[in-house]
Order: sequence, then structure tokens, then C-alpha cells
Amino acid sequence: MNIIVPVSGGKDSTACLLRALQWKEIDPSVEVIAVFNDTGWDHPVTYEYLDYLRDKLQMEIHTTIGREDGKDLVELIRTRGKFPFGLGRFCTMYLKQYALKDWYQSELYDGETNYEVWFGMRTQESGQRARKYAGIEPEDLFDMGDLFPSRYNKKLRATLEVRLPVVTWTEDQIFNYLDARGIDRNPLYYEGTNDRVGCYPCLLAGKKVQQRMFATEVGQQRLQVIRQLEQELGQKYEMYDTDQGSCEVCKI
Repeated sequence: MNIIVPVSGGKDSTACLLRALQWKEIDPSVEVIAVFNDTGWDHPVTYEYLDYLRDKLQMEIHTTIGREDGKDLVELIRTRGKFPFGLGRFCTMYLKQYALKDWYQSELYDGETNYEVWFGMRTQESGQRARKYAGIEPEDLFDMGDLFPSRYNKKLRATLEVRLPVVTWTEDQIFNYLDARGIDRNPLYYEGTNDRVGCYPCLLAGKKVQQRMFATEVGQQRLQVIRQLEQELGQKYEMYDTDQGSCEVCKI
């Protein structure tokens, strides 16, 4: 069996990676391949944590960065001429979904070898995910097209199956599992700004989460980048859940 684990540096994807490696302990023929979708907008601590995982687990974690000539989030925003918004999540589409697909096609796909992709989604993360993944069990396998419609063509999908190994787990179960396997959690979980790890800040996160992040040293640095982009694009960045017409970020 060949297992691809997209790793973000967060608790859930790390638990997926550990489960895959635990499977490999039972069956050494299992190949585990970890890959990080780098948006260029993660917290420096997350990049350090990924290095920690590489050293601790003694394995390579491959890296992708964008589609379209390797653009990161800032370059993608410049190219698109606008910031991501609720119905226009082009950041996720290009920097994660397409980036993973393109990496798989260029680095692994041979038309014959089959892979399982293990994603760290959980129903308890949000109401949206609770609805989307309702009824799915960790042992279930399904088609990549069920998760990402229209992202993968028929040839690629023929070599891929998807599993959500921690879909029914609680947050406590995740952290207890990391502890039991002797793996530290990403230090950002102690910061208290958010209970999830990813882009810092996610430009589609709620206003309160973003305000907590913008109040930190790294957040202030990211705020300056956003203000520069506002000048370049001639438009204001609006937090995902704010009313249009005012730039609440600029008041921080």
C-alpha cells in the first residue's frame, strides 16, 4: 500500500501521518509519503514544526507551492487582482487543491501505481464539515472526485482513493494520540489565537480570530503586507464576516 498524507503542521494531519506510520510498523511494505502544501503564508513556527517532524520521524516531508509558476499567496493575490472572499476561495483552490494535484501528477503518477490519500478532516471541526462528512467512518474509502469535484481527471482518479482516518475523532483524542506517540504539538496551539493551524491569518477566518492574530508580532508583519497589497490593488481587504464598506483591519 502507498499512502500520501497532506501535512499542514496542525494536529489532525499530524495524527493522520502518525497513523500511516503506525500502519507501516505493522507492514513494512507500506510506503508513506508526506507532503506540505506551502502557501507562503504560514506562521514561522509552523515551518519550524515541520522541520521538527522531519527530524523526529526521520522522514522527508515534500513541499508544494502554488500552481501557475509556483506563486505563493501574496503573488496569487496580485495576479488575481483581489483578495480571497467567501465564494471565491481561490487561495485554497490553487495553493492546496491544485498544488497537491499537480505535485502528484508530476512526482508520483505513472498510470499504474495506486495510492490512498489520507486527509485530516474531522466532523467536530465545524458545522460545515459535520454536514459534509456525516456518516463517514475512518475505514471508509472513496473517490477523490467525491471530495474535490472536477479537480482530478479520470486518469488520475483511477489511481487514487481517499480516506479520512480521524474523521470521527475528538480534539482530545487527537492530542492524546500525539502524546501517546511521543510527538509534541505545534507550539501555536499554546498561543491562544486559534484552535487550528494554517495560514496566519487565514484571510477567510472570522473577525475575532483574525483580530487576535493581528495583535501578535507576526500578525503585525502580515498586516503590513495586506496594507501594501491594498495600495497596489486599489481595494480594501475586508474580513470574511464583516459588512462591506469599511476596512476594519485598518483600525487595528
